[in-house]
Amino acid sequence: MIIGNHNFSNTAILAPMAGVADTAFRLICRKYGAAATVSELISAEGLVRANDRTQHLLDFTQAERPYAIQLFGADAAHMAEAAKMAMQRQPDWIDLNFGCPVKKVTKRGAGSAVMKDLPLMQDIIHQVVEAVDLPVTVKIRSGWDNSSINADEAAKIIEGEGAAAVTIHARTRQQAFKGKADLNIISLVKQAVSIPVIGNGDIFCGKDAMNMINQTDCDAVMVGRGSYGRPWIFNQINHYISTGTELADPPAVLRIDTCLEHYRLALETLPTARAVNEMRKHIGWYVRGLRGASHLRQTVFHLTDPQEVCHTLMAFRNEIHKDEEKA
Repeated sequence: MIIGNHNFSNTAILAPMAGVADTAFRLICRKYGAAATVSELISAEGLVRANDRTQHLLDFTQAERPYAIQLFGADAAHMAEAAKMAMQRQPDWIDLNFGCPVKKVTKRGAGSAVMKDLPLMQDIIHQVVEAVDLPVTVKIRSGWDNSSINADEAAKIIEGEGAAAVTIHARTRQQAFKGKADLNIISLVKQAVSIPVIGNGDIFCGKDAMNMINQTDCDAVMVGRGSYGRPWIFNQINHYISTGTELADPPAVLRIDTCLEHYRLALETLPTARAVNEMRKHIGWYVRGLRGASHLRQTVFHLTDPQEVCHTLMAFRNEIHKDEEKA
């Protein structure tokens, strides 16, 4: 797959996920083989109004490249202005989100709500492509609901306005993250356009990624929830595509080591209090299924000092290591 000057050797891209895919997580996923990363969802209105928190979301490091900044909004002029501001940070491309199903986004007419107004989508893409000297990609859903599946029609507009690629999450906004992704929709989009198509939805292992590629002929896949507490899923996908065999999850001790590395990166890239808060959910995901995980989550939830959290994780790691040696 090629986007702009980037010819991707790996197949799986980390999805843009608000409150999850921050710099620390993006760095961990790149280390474990993610082909590219995308910013958290960034409000064009927030950028135009110079909101401090929104400005912070533009921050990234060179190690995250290839890297895209993703914008959402429902005002074409403001989206173009925000894209110019994002371009100043020199990402590798700009991504436009017309797929987010979250109510606080769609009630503003943005995210997947734009799937109900394809002329607006066309206007936004047109103005953004005209405004920036970077490739522009677009993320969509199957449609607003089951009675308005229009992803293939939207994809034709996306290609026609000069976008470099399209990502399709094969669920409607009405489904959110429930039910199963409909791979037939990805196939329809792939057949409708000649630009690269990235498939998204229900990828939790290497076999899932390979099945999506085989069934839809998509050019790459995007991994969201499958990466929660499992950044190594990208290595697993790369391994499966190369060999046809599944790569096992790392041993429990290495899972905790990765969690600790992730924690240190969060402390380096976020204000301390925010890093502590944000990492609580990540810790829960990393230890899911391990003996004593429930008690650890309850303990960590009440800790506010990052060193205490790290010491608690190390103690948990050491207990697991003892159990593994006995086994």
